[in-house]
Amino acid sequence: MNSQFSIYNELTMNTKEILLKAQKEGYAIGAFNAANIETLKAITLAAKKLNSPIIIEASKGEVDYIGKTQLVDLIKDYRNELNIPIILNLDHSESFEECEEAVNAGFDYIHFDGSKLPYDENLKIAKEIVKMCHAKGIIVEGEMDHIQGSSADHTKEKPDEVLDKTLYTDPKKAKIFVDETGIDTFAAFFGNLHGLYSTEKRLKLDVLEEIRNLLPNTFLSLHGGSGIDNKDIMTAIKIGKIVKININSEMRVAFKNALKRSLNETSEVAIYKITPGAIEEVQKIVEGKIKLFGSENRAS
Repeated sequence: MNSQFSIYNELTMNTKEILLKAQKEGYAIGAFNAANIETLKAITLAAKKLNSPIIIEASKGEVDYIGKTQLVDLIKDYRNELNIPIILNLDHSESFEECEEAVNAGFDYIHFDGSKLPYDENLKIAKEIVKMCHAKGIIVEGEMDHIQGSSADHTKEKPDEVLDKTLYTDPKKAKIFVDETGIDTFAAFFGNLHGLYSTEKRLKLDVLEEIRNLLPNTFLSLHGGSGIDNKDIMTAIKIGKIVKININSEMRVAFKNALKRSLNETSEVAIYKITPGAIEEVQKIVEGKIKLFGSENRAS
């Protein structure tokens, strides 16, 4: 694969090298969704404080809200200022066109989620995206099985009330999918439900272990990282060599609750004077995840 260098540290490390380092040294990099400048600030403050590599990601809604080129420029500025590895990822894109726009804008990593499509269509589009991205040295993540839930507050529900365990990834089918598409990273479903629930989510770790055994040279990502049992997270990193763990719901809930408190406690109308509490709470979440994932002091 051709090498496309990021701006980090004057072109010293590219995306694949950052992920290979995590895989080799046994830690995962947090992939944190940036919904606005406040959450982006919280994520980068945490990463700089703990000297950790990070993945900043944005879904279609977040990209549309901030802007593709604006987000790319912000990440470039943060890389230069903080001098830590920052990967910019398009999260859960559902079309070739969205992926192409992100590639042209300057994203480092593309997650194509064709899991809602018929398998053959998912396969076909994923191949096209891999061809386009690999020509420019961009990492591609693919998803075969739709990971249930949504990045929201589901704390009135229990995970088992939502999970359909019959939809968990079949490791043998996963190998076929990866071999045929040529994706770099595979997103599996094995209990990692999207969203935050009333009890901690538990992973089916034997499924992950079999996937890892069948795909020894493929990066593995863990979606729905909010609210998963900490021991399961650590075991997943150890036995599955997970290199990317997605966090969104915990950040959203923390931001909303802190912002509500600030609004109820002040008559202030200057937004930048109201949001520091929310930024601080999100930063705490990110710092906790960085420590849990083992990426603290791994920025160099």
